[in-house]
Amino acid sequence: MKKLTMTEWEKEYVIGPIERFDQINTMTRRRYADPLVKVKLDGLSAPEEVKQEPGFTQQDYALRWATRYYHSLLTELNDSKPNASPLSKEIRKVIDDSNQALSYPLRVNEDTKIDISNIQTITRDVKKAATFFGADLVGICKLDRRWTYSHTCEKGIGDSEPFVYKNQEIPEEFQYAVVMGFEPDYEMLKHVQTSIGAAAHDRASTDMVVTGASLTRFIHYLGFNAIDSNLDDVVMTVPMAMQAGLGQIGRHGLLITPWFGPRIRLSTVITNLPLLPDSPIDFGVTEFCDVCKKCADKCPGQAISQGKRTSEPTNIANSSGGLKWPQNGELCLLRAARYKYPCSSCVSVCPYNKQYTWFHRVVRWFTDHMRWADSLVAKMDNLLGYGKIKRADDFWRKWKPLP
Repeated sequence: MKKLTMTEWEKEYVIGPIERFDQINTMTRRRYADPLVKVKLDGLSAPEEVKQEPGFTQQDYALRWATRYYHSLLTELNDSKPNASPLSKEIRKVIDDSNQALSYPLRVNEDTKIDISNIQTITRDVKKAATFFGADLVGICKLDRRWTYSHTCEKGIGDSEPFVYKNQEIPEEFQYAVVMGFEPDYEMLKHVQTSIGAAAHDRASTDMVVTGASLTRFIHYLGFNAIDSNLDDVVMTVPMAMQAGLGQIGRHGLLITPWFGPRIRLSTVITNLPLLPDSPIDFGVTEFCDVCKKCADKCPGQAISQGKRTSEPTNIANSSGGLKWPQNGELCLLRAARYKYPCSSCVSVCPYNKQYTWFHRVVRWFTDHMRWADSLVAKMDNLLGYGKIKRADDFWRKWKPLP
């Protein structure tokens, strides 16, 4: 693994002008803001069915939605964004008006700033705080405004205003971004395309939402400003994570890290607190993905490109100018909606999706330093049976949850 300068990183990933992407074109927003997508989803977006089948039982369903329930609610408490949702504003008003009724009223001295003469120490402490709050990986980069959304699209309240669409401008004082990664459970993700596999992702997403909110508060109490961008609602997180030294983009469009592969959830906190940026890294992902194609072969929706990297989009859900493998998010979303299960096949089958053991570190060293090893490792990954869907027949008896 080698560190890159920002100039080297630009040469590797940017070949054309980058225009700020409009959030309304992301698939999470198009499902309620794009009439064409809404028509396609009509009748498909019913709740998941509970079945008498391992991975889909009521108990499995409860495990998934118990972890998802509170991260959905906590997300709506985020009023730090430039364009907070109407629901967030309503909730904030209720909290402010009811402060004395809270079990623990919020009484904090917010009038002073910490000494920032030693930026290196401040950076160290912010990373430690983020780790304490729940992050598994933490990196820092300068805020590259090309990755901030030009407009935001937030759900409205009631049928009269289904969504609120606004221009987004982040004040110039915000110059730094703390990018955090959260690891879903490796063993649970083997039960891909079930409620059990989905629970692993949703548990990591809950950690992500709580940690982002906590770090935002932490920086605020230090006397500085911060914007919490969880679930990609202010910035495009993958390119920022790359610039913050957390990994490289893979064929599936996900960040691949040296520690967890693509098995990672990402969030970002933008701040005006001065910090020391990390360097982007290169550990051979682009060259390996050129050869491998396992995620594209195994994608049930055929949403992952089999071709070479390009700066051209597949549809309006892709940004242009960056050099990558564009995904067809429409096919991915419609497949998931049609079959009523979350997928994550691309994460599960990826040869980088391994535990960080000495053996797998050695394998990664070869794919980093020896180009001839790429095709060999890809073939051996299949021969050894990695990435196969694991049946959930005996999950609850054998499950040993991580704390």
